[in-house]
Amino acid sequence: MINPDLPEYVRTMVQGDYAASVAVEARLDAAGWDGFPRFLAALFFLAVDRRFGAAARPGEVIMFVAELRASLSEGGPVIDVEAAEALILTTIDPSADYSASQEMIGRIQAATIQKVLTDDDLTDAELDALLAEAVEFAQRD
Repeated sequence: MINPDLPEYVRTMVQGDYAASVAVEARLDAAGWDGFPRFLAALFFLAVDRRFGAAARPGEVIMFVAELRASLSEGGPVIDVEAAEALILTTIDPSADYSASQEMIGRIQAATIQKVLTDDDLTDAELDALLAEAVEFAQRD
């Protein structure tokens, strides 16, 4: 089961509404972050597919990760470059391989999602649709 506040939490982060984000985060802390890893993984997959499609070249991923790291240099989470590139490439090409800690995977997923969805400047309706798709995807068995 995916906690219904999870999509709202992502929405507040993408829209830069940090006051609302803190409120949603408090609700999640109280109720539990049920389904967060599955939701994050589903949304990461959709964000990577949205950004790169099925035919991205490694150079495109390298440039994206460089831009991602530059955007995080002002107090964002530290991510491992090689792990980020490998994780994104594995999403595009499942035969690729990667190795990273669960904590690093979560950091990479969250940072990638925020960058892709922020860069795309989605309308509310587009963001709603994408978040709903991620919830549906995450709830599949």
